[in-house]
Amino acid sequence: MGEKNGREGEAERLVDEHYADVLRYCRRHAPAGLAEDAAQETFLRFVRARSRYRERGRARAYLVTIARNVCADMARDRASSWAELPEALPGGGDPGEGDDGRDLASALARLPRSQREALELRYGEGLAVGEVGVVLGMSRFAASRAISSALEALRADLGVSKGERGDVR
Repeated sequence: MGEKNGREGEAERLVDEHYADVLRYCRRHAPAGLAEDAAQETFLRFVRARSRYRERGRARAYLVTIARNVCADMARDRASSWAELPEALPGGGDPGEGDDGRDLASALARLPRSQREALELRYGEGLAVGEVGVVLGMSRFAASRAISSALEALRADLGVSKGERGDVR
């Protein structure tokens, strides 16, 4: 009984600690209106596969990997594509956002999905390069190369040289 309570306590702690991150990821990748369902399904799958988690390292990286799979499953079920990102932000983007933000959003939308997702995981989710590789199912080297290629493509698209102030890193 004590072991069960300990596992349940750890599961609750992980939900409390990582739910907001998983939900944020799902809001960007799940089909419209299904982000909360995707986040819940992510934690359900995590609990079911808890024995494999101990071998994988940081819980956040493992949860994002599961969330990625859940969102992909939901997208397939809805027969929609992950590549459907707008070329420009409707209505000019967030309030107070200038033209540079719209240009960046457009430049990100033009990146190949794998590069865009690598950047999002690295900088949006704060995962280490090795963890990005785990989530995307590639080596650390391949993840690093995807991130570097994406940054170079963004620099070229936005007309920013590598040494310029305000550089995308």
